[in-house]
Amino acid sequence: MLKNTCAYLIFLAILLLKLAEQSFILTTNWIMRIFSPRKSLENQQGFYIVPRTKASKRGNTVKAISLFGILLFASNILTYSWFGSTNQVANAAASSVSSQLYLIDEAGRFIPETDRFEQKVQQVGDELGVPAEWLMAVMYSESRFDPGVSNAKGSGAVGLIQFMVPTVKELNVRMGTKYYMKDILAMTAVEQMELVAEYFHTIKERYGEYKSLTDLYLAVLYPKARGQDYCYALYAKPTQAYLMNSGLDENKDGRVTVSDIDKRMQRMFPTAYIAQK
Repeated sequence: MLKNTCAYLIFLAILLLKLAEQSFILTTNWIMRIFSPRKSLENQQGFYIVPRTKASKRGNTVKAISLFGILLFASNILTYSWFGSTNQVANAAASSVSSQLYLIDEAGRFIPETDRFEQKVQQVGDELGVPAEWLMAVMYSESRFDPGVSNAKGSGAVGLIQFMVPTVKELNVRMGTKYYMKDILAMTAVEQMELVAEYFHTIKERYGEYKSLTDLYLAVLYPKARGQDYCYALYAKPTQAYLMNSGLDENKDGRVTVSDIDKRMQRMFPTAYIAQK
């Protein structure tokens, strides 16, 4: 591209010199026409003397116009070639940025192998029939992508989607494993995704296909609420469960409903919320 650009620039420079030369000739002829003795004689005698250089002037004018047209055409080609290539590079860069998995930068705070993690999330999403954005939003909501995190309020939940002890026992039966909570805490995010996938498959078999981001999040938070109407209450005052989950009460009415969860998902993860299956 650089060689082509240099060639265009040299060609344009030559055209500019030619155009300047023709413009100089035309200007000079015009000045001489005004101040020449012939003009004075015409004014005195009241008739016009046809100059011998009229044909050459017309030729110079035609040359100047032609050169200007060629110059304009060449400059358009150069502009298209240069900015077209630049736009292609910019579009490729924009495409690269836009193809990055939702929230993957946040995941990078705790997960060094983000490429492998992204591939695994995409794979699990395909297997479950849900957008990868939904999975990323749920994991961010539960653990901020820290595979070694434990629940701060003492529920005993750990890991990417806050696995509970009964859940791990059930997964062990399904997978033929013997994991303890300490084993999950020692896993990398990529390794934990195997458990995440198995868990969501379990809930899918029990309650059906996942229809929305809210539906997927309910599979982790309160599976029995899946398929219920918006008024369905997961937790309510004055129970301990409500106190531990009061942050989910969007309208602060003392009840955590499906509607609260849906509003929270829409507020916190607008990109994932509108992602289509």
